[in-house]
Amino acid sequence: MLSHMNANVIAPKAHHRLEHIKKMSRWLKLVFLLYFAVVGLVLIFGHVKTPIRLGDQSYGSLAEVPALLTVCTALQSGLFLLAAIAFYRLLGLYEKGIIFSAENVAEIRRLGKLAIFNGVVSGLIKVGLTFPILPMEILFSRGSSSAV
Repeated sequence: MLSHMNANVIAPKAHHRLEHIKKMSRWLKLVFLLYFAVVGLVLIFGHVKTPIRLGDQSYGSLAEVPALLTVCTALQSGLFLLAAIAFYRLLGLYEKGIIFSAENVAEIRRLGKLAIFNGVVSGLIKVGLTFPILPMEILFSRGSSSAV
């Protein structure tokens, strides 16, 4: 005889797996926070050195770095921070036992979009390092022809 299944009750085997997921998520969140604390300290205290390395290039000071590369690198750092926040939120959902929900899908979608956008920015950085970057005067002087 078939018994009715209650969709709101977790099977004993699945409950054990869910508890394991919760424990691992807590542990990963701790490791994640420690990683960012260490990286943050290294960036604060150890990154004030020269030369500044961006890709394959080295620059003696921040003033020597082309503006486009500075903007792209700052944008890439911001994307990394947003991805870290989304990942931490996803681990928080797993820690609460929320595995298959709209919130999870939204966080995974956010991570995917950030990864794609990061790839685009990385491509811009590589193009900026490969080709000489035109001075702003050349880029904006097309419309204004000043006769000397």
